Amino acid sequence: MLYRDQQRVHDAINYVLDNITASLSLSEVAQQVHLSEFHFHRIFKSITNEPFNQFVRRKRLEKAFHCLLRYHQPSITQVSENCGFSSPANFSKAFQAYFGFSPSEHRKATTGINSKNGKLFSKFGKEISPATPYNGTLSEQQSEKVKSNIQRIEVVQHVETHYCIFASTKGYALEGINEAWANMREWLAQHNIQREAQKTAAFCFDNMWLAPQQVCRYEAAYMTDDVEWAQKTGICVRTQQAGRYLTIEFQGQKSQMQQQMDQLYLWILSDCLVNTQLSITYQYIIERYINIDCDNDVFHVEVLIKVN
Repeated sequence: MLYRDQQRVHDAINYVLDNITASLSLSEVAQQVHLSEFHFHRIFKSITNEPFNQFVRRKRLEKAFHCLLRYHQPSITQVSENCGFSSPANFSKAFQAYFGFSPSEHRKATTGINSKNGKLFSKFGKEISPATPYNGTLSEQQSEKVKSNIQRIEVVQHVETHYCIFASTKGYALEGINEAWANMREWLAQHNIQREAQKTAAFCFDNMWLAPQQVCRYEAAYMTDDVEWAQKTGICVRTQQAGRYLTIEFQGQKSQMQQQMDQLYLWILSDCLVNTQLSITYQYIIERYINIDCDNDVFHVEVLIKVN
């Protein structure tokens, strides 16, 4: 896949996420990235593994799912408007059809709801419920283990930072993630850039408990101070917005990294964010790698989540 096509899909995704409250059409977004509707539809699906309209609808529903869990709970009408639905009735109908329960049942954490009636289960096999929105929670022992590995948790002000990004074309599948990092290393070598560990990061756009693995967007990223030069090389550039970020510093065993990171995210989603009074923006989560020490079986990472 050409870097030029990846850049256009990258720009299209950014446009959708920045305008999720608006009425978005394939023709409008194709025009934004200077492609015909046919070509845009084809390359968007080949890179993201889902059709454009399905992507937009899924992102709206997932944003609504998270908004309804907030401490300062907006009304269902507000959530409907903020997530780009034409009316509360259409929103409730779409939410029920996708998740298998209504927005009000989700907000109240109603027990005994069978989510197998929703598209999320029937099409993608993701079984959730209002009472356990992430298909279960950590045991008390697992939760304590996660908390014992957290070195620091605080809200930190971050400056605007730019990254060259290399997206996985296989979602959160390990094969795709490894491929994204391999592409980064190859690009750095081509341009004689010495890799510095603390300049590496990853942008994770999707909740793996709510989305099929193959459509989850994962970007390996490398910090750059020269955006214009990076773009001239044909690479995609992502900007981490300046602002306040909930910052969680975590240390674990490299040999168990995937399992421990999954448990960390389950704790963040089912405990930390649900109980916080912070207003979270749900566009992406950033992983910044402080240290990966294979010899001593240690990894050290910062997880950043933007807050208003």
